[in-house]
Amino acid sequence: MASRRAVLATARLHSHPPTTPSSFTRTIPTTPKRQPSQPPRKYSTTTQSQTRPPKRKIRKIPLLITTAILGTTIYYLLSPPSRPTLLNSETFVPYSITSREAISPTSFIFTIRPHSPNPSSLPYLVPSSSSSSWRYPLWSVEFKQPQVQIARHYTPLPPLPPLDGQQLDPADDGSLSFYVRAIGGGEMSTYLSRLGAGQDVWLRGPHVGFDVAARLGRMNNVVFLAGGTGVVPAMQVAKAVLDNNNNNNNHNNNKSSETRVTILWAIRKREELQQASAVRKQPSWWHFWTGKGSSEPEELDNTQLQHPSPIAQRLIALKAKYGHRLRIQVAIDEEQTHFRELDLQKAILPEPSSPLSRSNSAPGCRLHDAAMLELAPEFEAPAAADDCKCGSGAGKNLFMVSGPDGFIAHYAGPKRWLAGQQVQGPVGGVAARLQRRHPWLADDWLVLKL
Repeated sequence: MASRRAVLATARLHSHPPTTPSSFTRTIPTTPKRQPSQPPRKYSTTTQSQTRPPKRKIRKIPLLITTAILGTTIYYLLSPPSRPTLLNSETFVPYSITSREAISPTSFIFTIRPHSPNPSSLPYLVPSSSSSSWRYPLWSVEFKQPQVQIARHYTPLPPLPPLDGQQLDPADDGSLSFYVRAIGGGEMSTYLSRLGAGQDVWLRGPHVGFDVAARLGRMNNVVFLAGGTGVVPAMQVAKAVLDNNNNNNNHNNNKSSETRVTILWAIRKREELQQASAVRKQPSWWHFWTGKGSSEPEELDNTQLQHPSPIAQRLIALKAKYGHRLRIQVAIDEEQTHFRELDLQKAILPEPSSPLSRSNSAPGCRLHDAAMLELAPEFEAPAAADDCKCGSGAGKNLFMVSGPDGFIAHYAGPKRWLAGQQVQGPVGGVAARLQRRHPWLADDWLVLKL
């Protein structure tokens, strides 16, 4: 029995499978597998982080480039631009006063010259030409008053030929001369009157006025009524129109279509016409008893006028050059002479023996339509070939008025303001009365106010 129990115990012992100890497992260290493409690492003192490119330095390069571009742009924008040295219509450039000549206690002529004379680049001279050849028939410049920051337009005197061996204008150095009268309360004229030779003035321009040659066309009469210093644009127009007529007649060998210009110059005192030393003042009663108060304006004749003023010398030079084609009359306020309606009528209406030339113009023409002219400013671009809509043989005679505002309003009606600029406005004053009396004048004559 005992032996049987021993056998059973032995049988139980061998009937259980062997147990695997789970509470303890031997850990065998393993070596990481190498990629076949990577060679085995050798000993090195460089860590993995040191072999990668420096990200922080790469980010700094675009920042430096951006900063450099931004700095250059700011410097360029804040740096003052280089000033132009040639006359232009955008900025003021300096000219030096080279001479000044008194005419009366309140009026004078002064001549200026650019700091860098270069006639071939000056915008008011014809390229490859002398100073006597201007690019525009009618033009002006602006003068700046730097103390109060205002600007005013002044018209340069046209260059003239020598008179009695005396050169009235400098040579081809771009010099310009101006006739100025200091007006009480006038900021610009008073400022200019205080300047002398060697000082600078600041100019901007040129500003081109009416294209008188294109408007005149085939017609041949210009009457220019000028008050005071307004005679300067009259001299510009006379020279441009008569020189142009010379060229046309020489080209066509036609002397029958001579253009004629009449300048009617109204001044306050005789000293504008003659030098003060030659003027002897007469009492007011003397004009009454001698009939001077009812006398007509006098003809300007270089053979009769003694001691002409500097501005009169220039008018005489024009008269000597163009002869009978230029007529100049002068009315002096202090001597009780004025240009009346009858004087204008005589200047405008043709003589009985002269044939009446009729104008050929079409409505809607920018150059010759009087209705469109009412809205036109004083400054305009030179006429192009297709600006005239009237066909061949177009043109109109010109009655032009220049001077103080009251002077213009009395003879031709006031100018008007439209959209921030002055325009011609309708014809009024003495000119309108003449048109009502002679209706054909409105068809054959244009009225231009400067």
